[in-house]
Amino acid sequence: MNIKSLLLLAAVASAGTSVYAQKNNVNKAKTSIAKFEELKGAGTPQLALPNLKTAQEAIDLAVVHEKTKDNAEAWTIYSLVYANLANLDKSADEAKKAEDAIVKAKELDKDGANKDNIRVSEQVLGQFNFNLGAEEYQGQKYKEAYDSFEKALTYLPGDTTLIYYGGISALQSNDYAKAIAKYKELIPSKEFSSHKQIVVDLPKLYLSAKDTASALDYAAKAVEMYPDDNAAAVQNIEFNLIAGREKEILAGITAQLAKDPNNKSLNYYLGIAHSANKNDAAAIEAYKKALAVDPDYFEANTNIAITMMNGVREKLNVLNNDRSLSQAKYNEGVAKIKEEIKPALVYLTKAVQLQPKNIDALTNLKNYYVFMQDEAKTTEITAQINALN
Repeated sequence: MNIKSLLLLAAVASAGTSVYAQKNNVNKAKTSIAKFEELKGAGTPQLALPNLKTAQEAIDLAVVHEKTKDNAEAWTIYSLVYANLANLDKSADEAKKAEDAIVKAKELDKDGANKDNIRVSEQVLGQFNFNLGAEEYQGQKYKEAYDSFEKALTYLPGDTTLIYYGGISALQSNDYAKAIAKYKELIPSKEFSSHKQIVVDLPKLYLSAKDTASALDYAAKAVEMYPDDNAAAVQNIEFNLIAGREKEILAGITAQLAKDPNNKSLNYYLGIAHSANKNDAAAIEAYKKALAVDPDYFEANTNIAITMMNGVREKLNVLNNDRSLSQAKYNEGVAKIKEEIKPALVYLTKAVQLQPKNIDALTNLKNYYVFMQDEAKTTEITAQINALN
């Protein structure tokens, strides 16, 4: 946020000579506030403070004097003085005086002679509320911070930093609706330094708000805006998988893998997509590629084993439902299935090694031993599961 001083007090002419004597305090305040701004701009705020106090004393008298109480310039200077005091003193009371003075100055300034200096007052009040919001945010008062940033925006409309800070304050207080509104407001501002992060994070906010349709929509838009960004591409894939859109995203995963073939997560996601599309062989191949990159990838070890076990389930069902088979033929069929399922044991065991207290991993291993009719191992794993419950 860049607050630019537009103080033009020296350029504002006195409004006639008939009330000159009554305007001495206005002129004194005007001269003092101009000196204050000059010294403050030179980086010497302590030297500038006496001029601000002088301006305060003079303008306090001017705005109650019969001849100047309805003078637009007087109320403009009053707003400048108290806006700066509020900033220096961190005073809400002084900020309120500046706010009220701005309203009064605008009502009286029929010809717009003071509009530039009124705008300066608004900028200073915007800075005051920004500073207040930043302090509240640091103190983890996120709702209050949001309100302060929102108030600052009334004086500094369209300020991208304020919009962003308002968004992250709303996010910290789990007010997803307000956070989403602020993030969406920043989408057209492509020059904003955090634009890409905003575009990528917006779908997450929608997902947190349980608006899956909008999350998918903005995840796709993030890829459109930043087609070469890996985070945007992977997020779009993940959200589509969460939404059960494996068929729709399969091509997207394949395209991203062409750019990054050794990405373990992408290979894992490809496995999930193939599994959902009943292509077990392709799924197993994808999981193997993920494990080639990271043998300790828990999810890939789990999924490849389950895919292998599920792949022979239909064969077992066929055997169980075929009443024409002799016992010998049935036993022969079961023996073949047991051989086919044996490769899953390596991955099931690895998953338990990686997460020995994971009940799902232990249950998968137990189910394998149940099918293999290994009573000793079944009892052993059952005891491990019982000890965790």
